[in-house]
Amino acid sequence: MGAWGTGIFDNDTTCDVRDDFYELLEEGLSVEDATKEVLDRNLEEDDLEVVSWIYTGLAAAQLEKGILQEEIRVKTIELIEKGADLELWAEGGEDGDYEERKMVLNELKVKLIGASK
Repeated sequence: MGAWGTGIFDNDTTCDVRDDFYELLEEGLSVEDATKEVLDRNLEEDDLEVVSWIYTGLAAAQLEKGILQEEIRVKTIELIEKGADLELWAEGGEDGDYEERKMVLNELKVKLIGASK
């Protein structure tokens, strides 16, 4: 997995998830079926950090399309609150990357919370 920044789509996993989701929608799959397919393809391991990237990528992609599913919204908020995504930036990131990534995730969380209304 490569990461080149602290943005939601600044790593290979979230980009792949977003691209797969958009492709499946373009192929005519429903949001539910596209989501299931993306999760089936990507949730092969139980590494919490990778699971978090998968869900944040999927939630952000669904937000961009205005088709956020409730179960994706809830699971992503849960993972953000656990800090599941921050290990990479805590270990070897540039100065300030950890705090910047935390801020990016918090902004996504606020959008996800707002999307429930």
